[in-house]
Parts: sequence; structure tokens; C-alpha cells
Amino acid sequence: MIRLFTSFFQSLLAFAVMTVAFAHPGTTHGEESGAPGWPGFLGPGGIAVAPASDAGVLAELGKNEQNVLWKVESGSGRSSPCVTGDFLFLTSTEEAGQLLVMTAYDRRDGSIAWQHKVKGEVEKSYAHKAANPAQPTACTDGKRVVFYFGGYGLIVCDVPSGKVIWGKRFPDTSQMFGTGDSPLLFDGGVILVRDGGKDSAIHCFDITDGKLKWKSVRPGLRHTYSSPFLWNNRERKELVVPGTNSLLSYDPKDGRKLWSVDGLCVFPCTTPVGDSERLYFAAWATPNADGVERARQNFWGDIEISEENANDPQWVFKKFDVNGDGKIAEAELPESRGRDAFNFLDANRDGFWDSKEYQVLQNMSAPGKNLMVAVEAGHEGELKEGEGIAWVYSKGKALPYVPSPLIVGGKVYLLKSGGVITCLDAATGKTIYGPKRNGVSGEYYASPVAWGDKVILCAQRGVVLILGSGDEMKVLGENQIGDEIYATPAIVDGVIYFRTDKHLLAIGKKD
Repeated sequence: MIRLFTSFFQSLLAFAVMTVAFAHPGTTHGEESGAPGWPGFLGPGGIAVAPASDAGVLAELGKNEQNVLWKVESGSGRSSPCVTGDFLFLTSTEEAGQLLVMTAYDRRDGSIAWQHKVKGEVEKSYAHKAANPAQPTACTDGKRVVFYFGGYGLIVCDVPSGKVIWGKRFPDTSQMFGTGDSPLLFDGGVILVRDGGKDSAIHCFDITDGKLKWKSVRPGLRHTYSSPFLWNNRERKELVVPGTNSLLSYDPKDGRKLWSVDGLCVFPCTTPVGDSERLYFAAWATPNADGVERARQNFWGDIEISEENANDPQWVFKKFDVNGDGKIAEAELPESRGRDAFNFLDANRDGFWDSKEYQVLQNMSAPGKNLMVAVEAGHEGELKEGEGIAWVYSKGKALPYVPSPLIVGGKVYLLKSGGVITCLDAATGKTIYGPKRNGVSGEYYASPVAWGDKVILCAQRGVVLILGSGDEMKVLGENQIGDEIYATPAIVDGVIYFRTDKHLLAIGKKD
């Protein structure tokens, strides 16, 4: 059965909507029925942990095709799977990013249950090749699902039918890396962080009708790419939101500010995580790195960069200017962050770096530091080390660029570009092992996920690594998934769902 919802946004949002929906025979389960699934970014509680055993699924990953329950096209996008009941939700784009797509898959066979498409405003030229208009992950309470696009706004749909319940447009705030923050649900509200424009603020909308419940302004905070985290600690529930050089906590009931930590990373892309005792936040950005670390992070892999090289503005031209024309084309660079973010330095968009443009990277600096902080539960005001901050970790070569920390078994795992793993004691911040290379270099965008006593790492190049959870780094498996990976996997009912650059896969034991 096909239904066209062409009038909804014409009347409500004064904007054209194209929708195709198919009736779905299955049932849906929400948190009230005891089956939360993987209801948003980083799963239940936002901690990326599936507590049950993997029952041998990970040992066969990439080796036994029989364990691939289904594989379908996912469309272009970077959002992670959101799962409830028989449904899995993804966002994607069509028509060079101008058409924004929301899809509900039947997770029993990968077929499309329903789908909506809307036209949006999209940055014409992103500064990084990984950027995509469909980056925020959907969230669900089991009855309704919330989609968000930075170039459009919020759209809330009924889970089983796909019927659009309400939508809300927002002014486009141009971002050279796209929009990265995912929406979050709390107590019947949709929490959305909108930094970077004239009206930087956190908004909380009623999930039933879209009415504003509260708003907390964040003046002066520029774009970041982190998502908010609902910290359920031993004292209370807190909404923790990274910002420019800062980490701030709010009361999720009314948006009242509780505490802040200043002097942190200028441009955070990671999301905080927490347990009952402490909250953990680690972030790294190029402007807060020194010359050597900055150069090594832009050209990771087997390229050796000395301190002398890093401080020589002509080094990159001596190394990579193959034809000797005094400029560097993207094709002359090896696979690296420098190549991925080529447009960031190519200010005049002529397809080359010249010496003046590269000098921007050499001279780049900003207030703040690349740090990891562990915040103790129960504090208020401006926190400092020893006054609300339990411990600080500052080893730059271990701090993550995009992947969020993972807490499991009293350990904190950090995953950095180049395949660098660090494991810390969650209570003290003391190093258990690392920073150590896991053997698979390149970029990492997906956050690490735990399944029982195993840690899952996804490299952009399409390699999935399985780590043991002991006090030494032990790689239990290295598996090629067959396509690039930018999204964090979801784990529900003994099945792991991977969203790759082109496909959505369900892997588990067949009955």
C-alpha cells in the first residue's frame, strides 16, 4: 500500500515533501515493553555496550557468509543504525545531497517498511570528503522516531506506520564539515543542540506535538560536531553537552546550567560517556596540537615525520610535489587526513595547495587544550582538577579525533586515527596499556562498541577488529567487511548491524 503525504509540510512547514510509505505487518516494541533495542546514537544509555555474549558471531565475522542474514543498499549517508522492535532507521541522501531521505527497514529481511524524502539546503562544497548531509543518527522511544538534518530540521514519525506526526524547520547554518550532533530523547522531550548560528542554544521539544518545552541559550559557542549525552549518575540525571573549549552540564528537565569545564579542545567531535560515578570526555583537534603531532596526524600511516620536517613549511612540497610545480594536487597526496580534508586548505578551490595555503596549517592555533577529563558526579559550578574533576589525561597521541571513549569493565578505551589504542583505568586514569597501534592504520570515524567481553573497532577502510578485554592489547580477529565504514554499528538480539559506505548488513546466527 502506497501513501503520499504531500500536504503535511506544505501546510505545516510551507515546504515540499515527497513521501513513499509501505504498510508494515510487524509489531513495535519500545522501552515500556522492556525491549529498547538500540534507540539512538551509541545505543541504550548512550554507552555503546551490548551486555550479552556475542555467542560466537564475532569469531565468524567476515569468514562465514552464512552469518550474513541480509545485505541491502543503504544510500549515501554517515548516520548510524537506530533500532526498535522490527524496525531499523537510517538517513541518507540523493541528488547530490539535495534530497534528504529517512528510511525504516524491516530488520527481519532488510526490506523497506516505509520511507520519506524532503528537499534541504546543503553545503555545496564540504571541507572534508567524509562530510555528508545525512550525519545525525535518528532516535526513538519505540512509538515515534525522530530524524534530524542540519540543512532541514526535525521530522517525527510514527514508528509502525511511518505517518509524519510533526516537523520543524530551522535556518541553515553553513558548516564546512556538515552537521554532526544527533538528537536525544528525555522524559517525552526531543533535545536538540543547535550551536554556531546567531541563536546558539539547546532546545527541548515535546515529542507529541513539537511545542517548545524549554530552551537554554549558549552565546558565543561555535559549531562543534559532538552529540549530547544523558548522564544517569548516582546523584541525578544530567544533560552533558560539549562546546567550543568547554564541557557543560544542564538539568534535562528545564535546561538549567549545572556545571562547566573550560580550557578544553576548541573543536570537539567526540561525545561524552559516563557511568554512575564519573563522566568521561576526550577530544583532540588540529589547532590545539603542536607542530609535530599536527603533522603526524595529517599524514598518518608509514610516513615518518621528524620534528625538523614538521617545522619546515616546505617539507610537504619536497615530499609530495611529484611534478615539481610548487603546488600539490590532491592526487599527489597519499591516503591520509590531509588528503581527506584537502578542501579545507584549498581556500581558492583551484584544486591545489600552494605554499601560502599550507602555511595556514603550520600557523593554526586556538585557545584550549587537547585533554581528557573525568568528572565526578554531584558537583556544580566551574569545575577544576581536584574540585569536581577526578583526573586529567593529556597524552595527545592517544586522544581521539572522532570516536567517543568506551567504558566497559572498569576500563576506558580510546581509539585514535592511525589505529592507536589506549586503555585507562576508569577510576584513576592510570594507563593499563597504550598508546599502541592495532595494526590497521588509516582513519577511524566509528566509535568503539562492546559486545559482552569483546571490543569492536571499525576502521574507515572497512576492516573490523575484535579486541579482548584483558590488561594487554590482544587482537582476536581482523575482518574485512567489504566497504568503507563511517558509522558506528548497532547490536540488538544477537545481531550486529553495520552501515557501510554503500550497504546495510545484518550479521548473526541463523536459526
